Amino acid sequence: MTNGPEAQQDRVVGVRRRIRAPRTFLYRAWTDPAQFVRWFGPKKWTVERCEIDARPGGSWQAWLKRGDGASVYISGVYTELEPDRRIAFTWNAEGAQPDTSSLVTVEFLDCVDGVEVCVTHRELTTGQAVDMDIGWNSTLDSLEEYVTAEGGYHPVCPTEEDD
Repeated sequence: MTNGPEAQQDRVVGVRRRIRAPRTFLYRAWTDPAQFVRWFGPKKWTVERCEIDARPGGSWQAWLKRGDGASVYISGVYTELEPDRRIAFTWNAEGAQPDTSSLVTVEFLDCVDGVEVCVTHRELTTGQAVDMDIGWNSTLDSLEEYVTAEGGYHPVCPTEEDD
């Protein structure tokens, strides 16, 4: 067991994206297996299968295929669901020890021209935080593409005043 800085799970990643779509549509994209399977994961990844029991204490599982063909299995348990507003769940990646699960919160906040989707991933090591920052940004790119294709909605580009 490593006791160095890499073993400490105290890093947090936060990613935000403004999307022109109703909160109801976005919430369902995260909680409805038929929608989730069509967009979740970084670009060039696909969801081969998922199981979602979207209720507090319910589990979720996703079997993904990376762009290079490697398989990835991710699972967790829902800790909070506030319809159209907030989802919180644990995150366990294949091969991780049970005591190394991390926590993800997804919030849907009203903003001008749509909804700001805020993903916060807590209890990460430094290496995980770097990977998850890249992964969540790319995953929100995938969500934007799905929203545009399926919902006819369009992403909202932030202006300089928003920075």
